[in-house]
Amino acid sequence: MDTWRSKVNKWIIGLVAVLLIIIVSGTILFIRSNRPMQQAKNEAVELAKQHANLETVEHFYWFNRDQTYFTVTGENQSGKEIVVIIPKSGQNIQVLDAADGLTEEAVTKQMQAAHPEVTIEKANLGKFKDQPVWEITGKDDEGNISYYLFSFEDGEEIQNVS
Repeated sequence: MDTWRSKVNKWIIGLVAVLLIIIVSGTILFIRSNRPMQQAKNEAVELAKQHANLETVEHFYWFNRDQTYFTVTGENQSGKEIVVIIPKSGQNIQVLDAADGLTEEAVTKQMQAAHPEVTIEKANLGKFKDQPVWEITGKDDEGNISYYLFSFEDGEEIQNVS
């Protein structure tokens, strides 16, 4: 009887150890996979503070198309809402007045009105062909992912990649 209990206890301890290893490994993998995003955000915010006097950060976007852009939105030292679009190179940073374009909320509402069959997954702000654009990622009823580009300034739909 004691040997049976001993075997069960060893089996349970082994199972708990394996589960702990899986949980710890998963946590480490998750933390490491998010490091590039956090590092990119930190660097983009620092550049936005230096080049645009950014005071508070509202949103950070990582935009990948022909080129990679990091975009930070927030208020500058004067309290004005701004958009800072930073190429991956860190050169040619563009600062826009947020009032001159659509907000994420406005462009997602426009997207829902234009494409009600699509469930919006996320929005990113960056540049496409030297024009500030919103990229909306959406999924249809069949699970197909599509990308929609809208002009930041007037909301015109520029491109749809299904």
